[in-house]
Amino acid sequence: MCVSGSPSLQVVLSAAITTKNGKALLARQYVDMSRIRIEGLLAAFPKLMGTGNKQHTFIETDSVRYIYQPMETLFLLLITNKGSNIVEDLETLRMLSKVVPDVAGGVAEDKVAARCFELVFAFDEVLTAGGMRETIALPQVKVNLEMDSHEERLHNMIQESKREAARDEAARKAQEMRQRQKALQAAGGSAMAGMGGGGGMAGGGGGGGGAADPYGYGTRTAAPAAPAVPAAAAAPSRATKGMKLGLGGGTAKGRNAMLDSLMAEEKLAPVPAAAAGGAPAVLPEVTAAATAAAVYPVSLVMEEKLSAHLTREGTLEQLEVKGTLSLTANDEGASRCKIVLAAGGPVPAGLAFQTHPKVNRALYDASRALALKDAGKGFPVGRPVGVLRWSLATSDEAAAPLTVNCWPEDEGNGSVAVSLEYALGRGARELHDVVISVPLGGAAAPPRVTSADGGAYRHDAAAGALVWRLELIDNSNASGSLEFTVQSRDTEGFFPIQMQFTSSLLYAQLQVGGVVSIDAEAPIPFGMVSSLTTESYVCG
Repeated sequence: MCVSGSPSLQVVLSAAITTKNGKALLARQYVDMSRIRIEGLLAAFPKLMGTGNKQHTFIETDSVRYIYQPMETLFLLLITNKGSNIVEDLETLRMLSKVVPDVAGGVAEDKVAARCFELVFAFDEVLTAGGMRETIALPQVKVNLEMDSHEERLHNMIQESKREAARDEAARKAQEMRQRQKALQAAGGSAMAGMGGGGGMAGGGGGGGGAADPYGYGTRTAAPAAPAVPAAAAAPSRATKGMKLGLGGGTAKGRNAMLDSLMAEEKLAPVPAAAAGGAPAVLPEVTAAATAAAVYPVSLVMEEKLSAHLTREGTLEQLEVKGTLSLTANDEGASRCKIVLAAGGPVPAGLAFQTHPKVNRALYDASRALALKDAGKGFPVGRPVGVLRWSLATSDEAAAPLTVNCWPEDEGNGSVAVSLEYALGRGARELHDVVISVPLGGAAAPPRVTSADGGAYRHDAAAGALVWRLELIDNSNASGSLEFTVQSRDTEGFFPIQMQFTSSLLYAQLQVGGVVSIDAEAPIPFGMVSSLTTESYVCG
């Protein structure tokens, strides 16, 4: 037998699924073994079944030990060396017996054969390359097998958007050609020989706002209002080559090219097509919207920074919010504008607003509009300017979007058992990219996680912490727990717990009714994004 290392090494040599007559459906080796050797071991297993003790599910030979479990018409089989810890091997066998029906969708021979590669990947999550057992739960195996990729989703969205844009462009070109042919036929052909065809001009404009959030402290701010691109700007002809196209300069083609370039560089999702009249278009990602907003004449960004300190029992001591509304004029024609704030929901107690010194405070107090004091000037072009900011300081428990309760207990044998529980706040509805980092009291050895309600966890040896990450916390998983044990005697060393997350729900009840040109009193299309991020969110 060709096995690297000492013959007393406690490892699993192979994990396999066979039929009762010895036919191998799959076999995964975890040490160096020749094909002939593993085929011989698997072929010998059915013959040895008649010689073993019927009260046990293992058989020993001179060189190896077979540990098996019947699964209807199949056998789940582990081949180990005789020095292997049979208690550990039985635990591995029990874990694999849960993995097989879950991954294959059953234990029938055809189902196992159809999902053999997925089963091999699942076996590799339970056993390391050297044949040692990993401490992992079935939900974590499923998460690892899914291999969900945020970047892949964004890439697919961009590709689909480009395909849709190509179809729309082809349909537009076909329509333009049909209209041109009709015009030539109506004019007898000769009168139109020196003229270029083109579509009629369509007025652009837009505005958008947010819908009042019904869940307490936050509002879901409106997504960007997409500009209505004039038909002549979308399809310039030779006869209109010298015209100033677009909304404030630059052709639609140029703006689209710039958007494609930005998305290609940042690997971001595309801006969805706008509804008629500049209705709001929902952006799939905040980062995508922040970059793509530059294609609108006006870009608005609402941003809140959250800091909070919780006690070790999970109660709120102090919470602070600092928010800003920034405006960026992306072309000269849109720089002379004002932001019209629509009526929003109730303002949280203690929330204070402050306009920029150059903003007309009297106009804001009278009509909730934000414009410069000097009506003859416009906002800087291409540079964001903060026009409104707000702050909130409170100790109201309802204001905390996330609470954590941590219970370290000394087990008296040199280890500490830790129970960690999170709960979504009463005012929150969606938290994204949640990261909870728990110090390990100076322990060098990795912790042993015994249970986890979703998410993914890892041992950060450099920081001496256990990091638990959940992509999304909402009403479907409003609470959850993580339990682990670690070699330590210091029950005080598991604090402070650091938390990070993002959200599109803001504390400020702000809604934007639209952006209006000061000169023409006409609506200006605008893009807007909102985000809440944590600066410091600590428990303990």
